[in-house]
Amino acid sequence: MNSLFQTIVSYILIYRYVTIFVISFLSSLGVPLPAAASTVAAAAFASQGYLNLLLLVFFGAIGNIAGDLTMYWLMRRYGKKLLLWLHLRKLAESPLLRNVEETVETYKAAVIMASRFQDQATTLVNIISGLGKMDIKRFALFASIGDILQIVFYVAIGFVFADNWQSVYSAVGKFGWIIALVLAIAITIISTQTIKKVLKNKI
Repeated sequence: MNSLFQTIVSYILIYRYVTIFVISFLSSLGVPLPAAASTVAAAAFASQGYLNLLLLVFFGAIGNIAGDLTMYWLMRRYGKKLLLWLHLRKLAESPLLRNVEETVETYKAAVIMASRFQDQATTLVNIISGLGKMDIKRFALFASIGDILQIVFYVAIGFVFADNWQSVYSAVGKFGWIIALVLAIAITIISTQTIKKVLKNKI
């Protein structure tokens, strides 16, 4: 464990759910903090009775959702102005950015939910969704579902593998992108089938 993570673990034991909320919130804003590892560690403590499992899931999910919505709002309100201020007009008006925005818009459910399992992807998708001015209700819905799934996933690891959570988390972390990809494919297939059923029923 590095010194930062040791400090966070200490804060979890002292300030409990406040620490979980703050770490989750800041991580969703793009601050490089070990939010997933902190959640797994907190779940391991919950298995020993130090924390309440449901409150852990609640405050972790709320922190993630609040951070996602804050980043989305900041990018929607000030994102392109910031790019112009940084003399990045070409990027702000580039076909590449528009193509990425269109991809997120097309596969919004799968992309947003799956991205919650990778901190860098979460921040990038939040920024793009804000810059592209995606519908706030849809973004909030998909981000919230993804955040809850992510928290439950890491809490389950910490709770079930409490005695060996570090080694299990390390193994899972190596396959984070694969997990996100599989989840994205599964969500895309399920949502496509659901849409087809709805359309068939209407016809």
